[in-house]
Amino acid sequence: MSETPRITLREIFSEQGEAMQMRLVRGEGGLHRYIDHPRMQKPSLAFAGFLENLNDYRLQVIGQTELHYLATKPLEEQKRVVDQVFDLNLAGVVITRGIEPPQIILDAAERTQTPLFVSALQSATFMTDMLLFLSRKLAPKICKHGVYMDVYGLGVLLTGASGIGKSEIGLELVSRGHRLIADDVVELVRSSPNVLVGQSPESLRYHMELRGLGVVNIRDLYGAAAITDTKRLRLVIELVAWDKLQDTDRIIDEEGMIHIHGVDLPYIRVPIRSGRSLAVIIEIATRNQLLKQRGINSHQDFIQALEQRIAKDSGAQGDGL
Repeated sequence: MSETPRITLREIFSEQGEAMQMRLVRGEGGLHRYIDHPRMQKPSLAFAGFLENLNDYRLQVIGQTELHYLATKPLEEQKRVVDQVFDLNLAGVVITRGIEPPQIILDAAERTQTPLFVSALQSATFMTDMLLFLSRKLAPKICKHGVYMDVYGLGVLLTGASGIGKSEIGLELVSRGHRLIADDVVELVRSSPNVLVGQSPESLRYHMELRGLGVVNIRDLYGAAAITDTKRLRLVIELVAWDKLQDTDRIIDEEGMIHIHGVDLPYIRVPIRSGRSLAVIIEIATRNQLLKQRGINSHQDFIQALEQRIAKDSGAQGDGL
């Protein structure tokens, strides 16, 4: 299940208003409007009459240069181009350097109920800082069912059929010193082309549901060291009932990969049956993944050594003939 990320102007102002030295001067009624792209626009060409590429779902930033250009036009022309721009139902407009907006911009914002802010920051600083904030808030996001753990510093996602025991295994990992990130629902945010960062929805954070016990708070039970908020996803482990696998599937496939939200990730299937210590097996799988990241692949090394031994034995038999 994926979401189309968006953020309202009210949320931006609430979370970043103080840090960005912003104040709302007009258009309070439009704070429900949203943007869905982290990059901002400077409406320089729009003030020249070219409106075609102005995106109403991006934050518009007006600096000293744009205002100076606008001031070179006759007053009637200024009003005409400003009204054309604000009639596009823009998500929001920010004037930088602490410059007080001209009356024609104040009037246009009030008439269209477009949120109009003034920031004391310079345009370059404002746009850089706001881009960092919006890139994080508007990063593509998908929700997956599973238990997400920090095991030896690696983000490990446990998946599998409902009732197979993911939460119980997660609890055992916590009791062995590893950290819970999310139980049941995991939000995966693609922060860059090849990076997924996992976290818990705010409403479920630090909680785990255990059959027979109900919902427990892991932070309260085990302390702050037993939980963490986010971690880059490095390994996906699917838990599968032992009787659902063929005999040929019961050896971990070292080369398995899974494609999630545009990112290829290491993937293994671990069969479950009574008597197996799944927490230990997951620890070993995670340690093995850490070794592979360092260029050490035990599975491939074993296969290569075995092939060399077979080739050597075959050669020796040939010489005997």
